[in-house]
Amino acid sequence: MQDALHYLQEYYVLKRLGDITWAHAVNSREKLRHALADPQMMMIESDIRLSPAGEIIATHPPLEESDLSFVELLEAVQTTKQGLKLDFKDVEAIRPCLAQLQARQMQRPVLLNANILQGMGGWSPQIQAADFLAWCKDLYPQGILSIDWTMGYYSTAYSRENVEEMLKLCRDHDLQRVTFPVRATYLPACWEHIARLLQMEGYSLTIWDGGPLPKDLVRWLREETDPTRVCYDCQDENGELFRFD
Repeated sequence: MQDALHYLQEYYVLKRLGDITWAHAVNSREKLRHALADPQMMMIESDIRLSPAGEIIATHPPLEESDLSFVELLEAVQTTKQGLKLDFKDVEAIRPCLAQLQARQMQRPVLLNANILQGMGGWSPQIQAADFLAWCKDLYPQGILSIDWTMGYYSTAYSRENVEEMLKLCRDHDLQRVTFPVRATYLPACWEHIARLLQMEGYSLTIWDGGPLPKDLVRWLREETDPTRVCYDCQDENGELFRFD
C-alpha cells in the first residue's frame, strides 16, 4: 500500500495509510457518480462478478444484476485521480478483468482482492490461492495484492492457524507487498494473531466493516492500531468515514 500512498499524495493531503479515504461497495452508477464527485474520496472499492448473461459487472452476491459494468467502471475511474479496489466474487471474472487492466495501462493504484483461504466458519474458497496469485503476477503484476479468508456469518475472530496459513502462503510465493483485509468487529478478540501480519515490511492491513462501528470499537482501533500500517475502510459510530485522529 505504500505505492498507493505515494500516488495519492500527489493529489491529496495525507501523510500515512490511515488517512486514505474509501468509497465502499460502489456497485451502481449512482454510487459511482457520488464517489467520483467527492473531492475527498481517494479509493473506490467495487465487487466484481459475472451476471447470468455472462457480462462482468459490479455487484455483491447474492445480487446477480447491476447497471454498472466492469468496463464502465474502468472508463469512469480513468478520468479521475482516484485509486481502485476490485473485490473479485467469481473466479471466471478474474482473468478477463486483469487482461483489461493491462490493456488499459491503468496509471493509478489498483488493489486486487479475493478470499483465497478458508477462515473460521467459512466455506471452501471458490478462488484457489495458487491460481489467483499466478494470474495476478502474470497478467497484472503492478496490481497490489489484497488477500483474505472466507468467513462465515457467525464467525467472531481470526484464528492463529488462519494467520499462520496466510504467512506461509506469502512466504511460499515470495509476496513482497500485500494488504490483508480484516473485519473490524473481529479484531479485539484476535489482535495478537492478526498483528503478526504486520511483522513483515511491505505488509499492511485494510480494516473494513459493513456499517457504523460501536463507540467502544472505534476507541479500540484508535488505541491499538497503527495508522502508518493500517487503512480504515469503515465508518465511525456516527456513520461517518472513520478518521484516526
